[in-house]
Amino acid sequence: MNAFASDNSMNAAAADWASASSTVRGGVEVAEPTSGAASARTKINQSELADMTAQLAIMTRSGVDVTTALKSLSRQCRRPAMAQVIDEVHEAVVGGATFSQALQQFKSAFGPTYVATVAAGEASGQMSHVLGQLAQLQRAELRMARTVKSLLAYPVLLAGVSSLVIIALILFVLPQFANIFEQYDTPLPFLTQILITFAEELRTRWWLYIPLCVSALVGLGAMRFSAGGRRLWDYGVIHSWVIRDVSRTLLVGRACRLLGLMIESGVPLVESLKLARQAIRNSLYQELFDHLQDEITNGRPMAEALASSDVVPPAASEMIATAERSGNLGEVTRLVGEHFEEEGEAKLRQAVAVLEPVITVGMGLIVAVVVLAVMLPMFDLATFAQH
Repeated sequence: MNAFASDNSMNAAAADWASASSTVRGGVEVAEPTSGAASARTKINQSELADMTAQLAIMTRSGVDVTTALKSLSRQCRRPAMAQVIDEVHEAVVGGATFSQALQQFKSAFGPTYVATVAAGEASGQMSHVLGQLAQLQRAELRMARTVKSLLAYPVLLAGVSSLVIIALILFVLPQFANIFEQYDTPLPFLTQILITFAEELRTRWWLYIPLCVSALVGLGAMRFSAGGRRLWDYGVIHSWVIRDVSRTLLVGRACRLLGLMIESGVPLVESLKLARQAIRNSLYQELFDHLQDEITNGRPMAEALASSDVVPPAASEMIATAERSGNLGEVTRLVGEHFEEEGEAKLRQAVAVLEPVITVGMGLIVAVVVLAVMLPMFDLATFAQH
């Protein structure tokens, strides 16, 4: 059976992937995975999924059917868990399911957005084009993640090493000088007294402060995963004056690009908003997408909701509103997403370029204070020795 055999209408295709638990689709009975239950829970990392999608796009564009393409991918796959997932998707397609129906059985591995976009591509007859667009989106996300990590690696390393040097100076070097100063019975400068008292407190009560610090970190981590803590964190990411321009631009770029891809692929607008909400982790943007869904469901345009939102840049809301009025929402939204992703990356590079000297100067000032706390008593000792 042709792997792409499905309904010809977009509404029937939408119903296909909207009913996730259904075992009978389009008159074809699809067996739920039994021996493959473990692979249904297998997590596929973004890099593997991007490679798989790109290869599928190339092969289907070359005229290779999905069944043969999946078999070829399974032979190439090096990770056994990933190979097992592809094998079971292949078996489902051979058994009569469409590709999207087979993916639906492994929704936790591929994600609802991926499955819905593939289903829309099947229904529109543009499977290879949709897979190519999906691969581009996944590679763009991977590239952005790697860019963020590479840009932040040096500032984080610099701050970490500098902090260790400062702690070593305060806890181990300064007390040695304190012992020397005590032998001369001269009053110490106020700055030196503060640092010596601080170092002595940490050295004698380390058994108290280390558990307190660990408990504080664990508590902050637990709060980060709670509903209230997550919202507080997300609010800080979006509204903090230090990073709000970068975070808003990157989040809007990713959301718009994903939304535009699904609309262009034929996914209905309300379902596209729902799936985009699932793909965005920031709770404030999830609330925005919930509001947009309500607006569309009630027959109102998205423009007013976007314009009144304080988490969407005005330029983005204006362009999307124009696209909504012109009836070219999918393409324009995707292009807006690409634009804001590029702009966000540029802003991130600028922010890191400013952050590096700020960290260097800040740590240098702290080291200078510690050195000054050591040198001031030495000047007093030299003056005392001359008299």
